[in-house]
Amino acid sequence: MIWIFIILFLLVGLLAWVLFGPIIIFVNTETNRYQLALPGVFRLAVVPSGGLFHIRCRAFFIPWQYNPFKPKKEEGLEKEEKKAKGKAKQPKKPRGLKIRSGSLRMAGDLLRSFRIRKLELDLDTDDVILNAWLVPAFSMVNCENIRMRVNFEGNASLLLDLRTRLGALLWIFIRNKYKSMFNP
Repeated sequence: MIWIFIILFLLVGLLAWVLFGPIIIFVNTETNRYQLALPGVFRLAVVPSGGLFHIRCRAFFIPWQYNPFKPKKEEGLEKEEKKAKGKAKQPKKPRGLKIRSGSLRMAGDLLRSFRIRKLELDLDTDDVILNAWLVPAFSMVNCENIRMRVNFEGNASLLLDLRTRLGALLWIFIRNKYKSMFNP
């Protein structure tokens, strides 16, 4: 009986960590480090390699790699070709872009849920006039954790550290869906 409570307690603790633990999005173009992580649960990194890049993932201490540019096996291609030949092609229905005010509100709420922990941008647009226009704009935006600079040397780099919580994202989604159901 005590084992059931221990297992239940561990599962509730894991669920609480997944919902309320920080999701970290980290981008550093100088060191080619691109990462999405929920510490202790999973980490996904895009790593530059010979075939442009490959993806490294670690979930619950189990690592694996995925190379999207690796050719698929021939057997799988033959099966797909047979399936494609057997099916008759149906005309595609035109899809219109429907933007509702609720979806715009949800997009704004989702963007506000992200917190910028660190942003360093060093930019050169190769246009002297545009660079000169960006200097006062960047100086207005700069604060304690945001540093944006314009250089005239041809260098460009970005260091971005964003944080959010999965529980906050789910709450925004549920709240906006609830509002859209009862306030059309």
